[in-house]
Amino acid sequence: MTYWSVNFIFLGISAVVLLVAVLVRRPRGLFWGSLVASFVLLGVLTAIFDNLMIAAGIMTYTEHNISGVQIGLAPLEDFAYPFAGVLLLPALWLLLGGARQERGAREERRAGDGRGARGARTPEAEERGVRAE
Repeated sequence: MTYWSVNFIFLGISAVVLLVAVLVRRPRGLFWGSLVASFVLLGVLTAIFDNLMIAAGIMTYTEHNISGVQIGLAPLEDFAYPFAGVLLLPALWLLLGGARQERGAREERRAGDGRGARGARTPEAEERGVRAE
């Protein structure tokens, strides 16, 4: 079994979960930009640290299990798990209510009594005459 055989399973599951999450929750705003930025950043970090670990001899690969396509010393297959994580984690966040909870907290702060995070009164609350409990 090659690394790609295993990677397709994880990438496929991650992509399906993300598709379901997007169809169910319909993310807006910064979601897609954040996903792309995470993808790029994690790709760069994976390239750097995988190359360092391979150069140091911490990891080795047998030639018959990899495709031969490399980024530096790192085989392309090494990038599949981090990218599966970039797809899966935001999808789970959407499905488990992360966006809904954040939106609710934001609306609660807007409609609140003017208290800050630690119960301190804000200047806006003072102007409106909101009384402390």
